[in-house]
Amino acid sequence: MIESPSLPLNCSAPDDDPLLEKRSASHGWGFLSILLGIFSLLSLFGQTWWICGGLGFLGCTLIMIHLNRHQTSSVVRSMTAGGLCMSLLIISYAPTHYYLREDAIARQAALFGNDWIKNILAGKPFKALATLKNPETRLAEKQLKTFYLKTTEGRQELAQFKEKLLVKSLLRLDGRARSQFYDTESSRVQGRAQIITNLFSVSYLETPLKKKTFFIRLVLKRSVMETGKGGWSVLRYRGGVRPREGR
Repeated sequence: MIESPSLPLNCSAPDDDPLLEKRSASHGWGFLSILLGIFSLLSLFGQTWWICGGLGFLGCTLIMIHLNRHQTSSVVRSMTAGGLCMSLLIISYAPTHYYLREDAIARQAALFGNDWIKNILAGKPFKALATLKNPETRLAEKQLKTFYLKTTEGRQELAQFKEKLLVKSLLRLDGRARSQFYDTESSRVQGRAQIITNLFSVSYLETPLKKKTFFIRLVLKRSVMETGKGGWSVLRYRGGVRPREGR
């Protein structure tokens, strides 16, 4: 009688597979790169969040260097490259978008303030007076003339505005002066609003051969209205000032 060879009772594979563990670890690095790329999106919230983009880019770079020292699958390398590209794109876009927006707001403030002065010089102080009010509740431009010239309340407000020293001085020039933007002295964020202090120069001929220039400081406010658009108003105005030292 021929005996069959005995077979081992336990034919299962070893519990620990080094290759499987290595693949799992490399996939973990890939997922971490994607998470760091998503983490970089926080940079879009403003200047204080830009560090998130830098940390995301640094983390993805270190992971890429680490994986280059080991053999990893193309899927993991693609995930790491995706996270790296995402973080690089964000840290490039966020500051660029921020400074372009700031430049656009500064230009708007310069135009708005210059128009405020020009309206008074042109004999339309009621338009300048209207900008002292909240843009959300301000009358439409077509209604301004009727309100300030034909209603008792409007005429009273306009008369008081004309008595202001700066307004009175500009009206006396009777359109003979020229105003232009001179400098942005300060810009700060207050809640959802932005406060900008601008300096404007007003020049006119005191005599046919003598040109005179004085400066006006306007504190302007840009607030976000319910429609999502920005609305401008004048908070304070002052004439006869000088440019601040060191500027």
